[in-house]
Amino acid sequence: MKEYKAAVFIIGVMLLICSVNAQYWFQYGATGDQAVYQNTGAAVSIQTIYQPYVNSGSLGFWTGENLANGAFLQIGYVIENQSGEYPDYCNQYNCTSSEYIKRGNAEWFYEYFLPNSNSSGFTGAIGPDGSAGTNGTFNRYSFYYSGGEWHFLFNGNVIGSVNLGTGSSGNNAPVAFGEVANTTSANIKILPVIFSNLSFYNSAGAVHPVPHGYSYIGYGVGSEKALQNPYGVKELSPRINYFEVGSGLPQNSNGYQLWSFGYRLSVVSGYGNANYSSEYQAYSAQSISEPKYVYINGRTREAFQGWAGTGAGSYSGPDNSTFISIAGNITERAEWKTQYLININSTHGAVSGTGWYDSGSAVHYSAENYTEYYNRTVRYVFAGWSNGNKNLSGLLFADSPGNITAIFNEEYYVNASSKYGRVEGVGWYVNGTDAALTISNYTIDKSKFARISFYQWSNGSSKPNLSFTVEGPVSLNALFMNQYLAKFDAMDAYGNRVFPSEIYIDGQPYGRNVFLFPNQSYNVTSVYYDGMQIALDQRVSLSGNGTIFLNLPLYDVNATFTDLFGNPVNPYVYASFANGTSSNLQSEYGRISFVDLPYGKVNISATYSGITEYASASMGSGVRMLFFSPYDIAVLVAIVAVAFVIYFISRSRLHRKR
Repeated sequence: MKEYKAAVFIIGVMLLICSVNAQYWFQYGATGDQAVYQNTGAAVSIQTIYQPYVNSGSLGFWTGENLANGAFLQIGYVIENQSGEYPDYCNQYNCTSSEYIKRGNAEWFYEYFLPNSNSSGFTGAIGPDGSAGTNGTFNRYSFYYSGGEWHFLFNGNVIGSVNLGTGSSGNNAPVAFGEVANTTSANIKILPVIFSNLSFYNSAGAVHPVPHGYSYIGYGVGSEKALQNPYGVKELSPRINYFEVGSGLPQNSNGYQLWSFGYRLSVVSGYGNANYSSEYQAYSAQSISEPKYVYINGRTREAFQGWAGTGAGSYSGPDNSTFISIAGNITERAEWKTQYLININSTHGAVSGTGWYDSGSAVHYSAENYTEYYNRTVRYVFAGWSNGNKNLSGLLFADSPGNITAIFNEEYYVNASSKYGRVEGVGWYVNGTDAALTISNYTIDKSKFARISFYQWSNGSSKPNLSFTVEGPVSLNALFMNQYLAKFDAMDAYGNRVFPSEIYIDGQPYGRNVFLFPNQSYNVTSVYYDGMQIALDQRVSLSGNGTIFLNLPLYDVNATFTDLFGNPVNPYVYASFANGTSSNLQSEYGRISFVDLPYGKVNISATYSGITEYASASMGSGVRMLFFSPYDIAVLVAIVAVAFVIYFISRSRLHRKR
């Protein structure tokens, strides 16, 4: 009976090994056969089952293999019988730092023995406390050779590597065992642990199930054999390559066949039904099926293209559902092509091109018409596509889902008519843009005193050049009326005729001769006279040609200059006026006159005999200014002298009477 290396677990100070008792390594499980010799690795899924009855030694559940040069390696999980500090990694020279592991928890481990090694020390690694997962879960343990080293993997993740001097198992097959290690009795009760899909790596690195499995119940190399191994192994039908190990299970003789399958059907598919690989009875008929479409989301899908089969009885063709005869190991690969939904939309009118397209294929899209008429005054004009294309049709390549919209501008017809002249600006306008209507000739002379002139548009606007924002269809008519010549004259505040240079009607400047519509009220807001714009608010109208008189606030201002006794004096005068002008004057005969001053406003400063006085006038008020003249001074001196004479005469007479 062939023996396998025993798992050696360093328990540290917490494991008390009695030196007077012999040590046992009970092994029980399944082995492959010569069909998988010369492999480069092995893998198996093992159920993590917590074992509450471990009171000596430790339990291990692993897959391993002897190599061509006598080396050995294994990977699985271990359950220790005591809590304490354990080394987390050891090589043939020493161990690194330790880690705390709790009794009864399951931790992944890997272990190796160098060629011809007789060492009883542990070389490998133990994972953190509880690292083999929760109770009842399955984990994948594997090892394979690559790049000069053997790599250990837990659930596909590399947890260690070692060079063992060879890259092949030689004439050895992988095994999948449960093991009671470093124990002194056979009384530990092992709850059943399930192994599934024991596999091997071929020289190309491909992984295949071990086709035949055989029972093994025995001892590890170096184990004492005085106690009978009480543990067994059992295949769990109807599944193939699915077995359990532990207490109370059958103990068939070594080499008892646990499984042997016919042919394997492997279905490989990136979408649709999940990938699977199963054993089937030879020559049985089996169905393979995939949906025609698998929707990744609402705008991306995978379209089934066909099967590509290899192996006796395989199928290659476009049918998504069919039957095949299992005449050998078969691989059926479902081929798919990515498709994207391209939506071609339009705000108005018909478009084409919407559909599902193979990735990278060309998509031709187009709008049916440049212009879609809603009625005579409303239409929609093609402005371009949402992707920037300004042409009515386009081409794109489906490298992702797409959504393209044909954009149409809403346009309204602006119509305007006129009995006289030509209206410019009539036509179609985009909603929200500005339109400008002008009449080429809006006055027609009838005589020297009358003409026909534009009066207003039918919407009430009085401006012949009309601008507005187009927000709907527009239809306007230009209305014309007779106009008559009005001559504007003006009167000052005293009824004297004056002549302004400009007339302002509703704020607009005109000359003195203006054509006006009859029987209309016009507001003369100001006139321009004597270099100044004079504000007015006079309503005027006429029924035919004629003269219109305006009353202007023009006043005369008289300034008089006298001494205290009313005698005229002639000072030098500086006068400033409301129109911004000024004058330097000298009065004559004690007076100066200013004629038709706007608002009658004047500011005067007069200087006489070194004395300056100031005065202002408005709205026709006069100005009178008094000054001390030399005559006034002489008179005042004479009066004072006479008063003194009279005073002294009176005093003299009073003395004489006394």
